Amino acid sequence: MADTKVDTLARLAQWKIENFGPTSPYKRSDPFKIGIWNWHLSVERNRSTYIQLFPELSRVSKEQPPIARFVIRVTSSSSNRRPYISPIHERLLRTSDDFACVVEMNSPGRFIIDVEFLDLKICPLNVSFCTPYSCKN
Repeated sequence: MADTKVDTLARLAQWKIENFGPTSPYKRSDPFKIGIWNWHLSVERNRSTYIQLFPELSRVSKEQPPIARFVIRVTSSSSNRRPYISPIHERLLRTSDDFACVVEMNSPGRFIIDVEFLDLKICPLNVSFCTPYSCKN
């Protein structure tokens, strides 16, 4: 389904959602690869709209969880809405519960979520420091 596909180019992931409204309050993307991890995006509308970024559960993400530094941009199809640009986030991401970004976006319809990975680090569980990882596909 085209609505779940995420396009990637180097450090940028872009998810185009064609229809998001009251009949579909939750969507999850197909996995996409940035660095050594497969990632997912999800969007959920409750009272607010929540965007989550998380690595796919795997041996790699369990043994070498990523510390990601990233920015999220959300562009709505509504012509009167300015795009939402998040502050820079830096988080250890293991599960879908580790990061949620709240976006005030109540209009249904089409929108685009861009995630720009500024830095990725491998954080082994048995080491007290993290090592940089180059974000190359």
